[in-house]
Amino acid sequence: MKKLIFAIVRAQDLAVRLLARRVSTHKLLLLPGIEPLRWRLGLWRALRTFEASARRVPAYREFLTSKGFPHELPDSGSLTKAFATIPEMDKDSYIRKWSITQRCVDGELPRRGVVVDESSGSSGNPTSWVRGPDERVATRVLLQVGFAQTSNRLPKQPFVLNAFSLGAWATGMNVTTSLADVTMIKSIGPDKDKIIATMREFGTDFTYIILSYPPFLKSLFDDERLDWSTYDIVAAFGGEGISENMRAHISRYAHSVFGSYGASDLEINFALETDFTVALRQEIARNPELARLLTRQHEYGVLPMIFQFNPYNYLIETNQAGELLVTITRKENLNPRIRYNIHDRGHVTRLRELLPILRRSGLGGIVDKKLLDFPLLFHYGRSDLSVDFNGAVVAPDTVRDVIFGSPELIETIENHRLISYEDDAGDRQLHIALQLKETGPEIDQDQVRELVFSELRRLNSDFDHAIVTSPTSALPSLACYSFRSGPFAEDGSKLKNEYVWQLAAGDDGRWALKTEHRARP
Repeated sequence: MKKLIFAIVRAQDLAVRLLARRVSTHKLLLLPGIEPLRWRLGLWRALRTFEASARRVPAYREFLTSKGFPHELPDSGSLTKAFATIPEMDKDSYIRKWSITQRCVDGELPRRGVVVDESSGSSGNPTSWVRGPDERVATRVLLQVGFAQTSNRLPKQPFVLNAFSLGAWATGMNVTTSLADVTMIKSIGPDKDKIIATMREFGTDFTYIILSYPPFLKSLFDDERLDWSTYDIVAAFGGEGISENMRAHISRYAHSVFGSYGASDLEINFALETDFTVALRQEIARNPELARLLTRQHEYGVLPMIFQFNPYNYLIETNQAGELLVTITRKENLNPRIRYNIHDRGHVTRLRELLPILRRSGLGGIVDKKLLDFPLLFHYGRSDLSVDFNGAVVAPDTVRDVIFGSPELIETIENHRLISYEDDAGDRQLHIALQLKETGPEIDQDQVRELVFSELRRLNSDFDHAIVTSPTSALPSLACYSFRSGPFAEDGSKLKNEYVWQLAAGDDGRWALKTEHRARP
């Protein structure tokens, strides 16, 4: 059975290899009506990549042996069930235990064509990732196909302004190298002055596609030095999710606002928002029954981002903890990742499961927006960047949704942070720190505290119960801090915003946290 499957996979790999270097021919893989074939081939390719990695990657052989797992799957029974028994890996259990060379195919780095980038280190020290020439070609074509779907509908010549952080970080450099052949692009980095100067210099004859992280995009469009209404703008974001209120805020300046999902650990872009997923997310946000049917919003307390992905290239599962396991099915990757746990929460729904629910709910208008018959990825944010409070789990994404769900707060709050620390009595405390904008209206901290805590309690029933049952001394606190002061004094020195701090005993005094502003039942 497996011999026949792998022969089929080798044949289609050869066909795709001949076609995939051109965007126009690669679009054949996106044709509607072949979703079951994509899904099946993706599983087969993942099986092939697993067994090839078990044979040829020294670190992976040792990893499987340490787990007592065979280097081949059985040749009978359900292949889906067999694949689900493969041990999952993550940064701690695999990446940090073996060297980069040991994690490479055949245990060696090619002498030429390898590009090294690094992750931001938001969950620890930055990690280097090596990408070989075949892998980079595959990534480039996928980005170009996604870009072509957007740019072909634009009213003017596209001009990409890459405002992701540049240098060795994965997103900025890969976006530039991938799109340079198919569009006009300027790699600026997150520099508002240079973006505004560039747009003034080139004028209004272009559609500017501005790529960056959500907080930077919002900060950019809040800059009044440019009359944004005279420019045609598309905003594309990555790195973190947004609330629908924040999308509406950015949409005042950009006629389209779309996000992508990726990770330096895997690839910078393997799932995208589409017209369909944005419309569906907005309907879920205002329809509690639909949210109950399709999401785990009540459990996690946050509205999920919704993306579509190609199962031919990525096999995405959910483990018992609700975390995503991603397998890159292609064999071109220099460092294969098999059932890699990036510690994000989420789940996958295929369209054949979703569409009947939408039709029964009278949402045919959303169905009409379906452009790609790709499965949907519901993403709830990082599983390991939440804070425990008296048995409740509080996520920074939930605080984000509260901030951007309020017209008052969205105009005054620059950033937020959950700070968990141990006080002098040995009790674990939760402090919500809000950074004010550099220039903004005056605020009433008592009103802000009441608004934020009431919304958090409404969105998260466990948090509501935790507050009711907590003694006064253990109630969570909230305070607003001036721009770049207190716990935000060093903001701007790192690539990405930090939304969670877990502090050791005694560390809370370092920033003079204003913990007198506590929640009340």
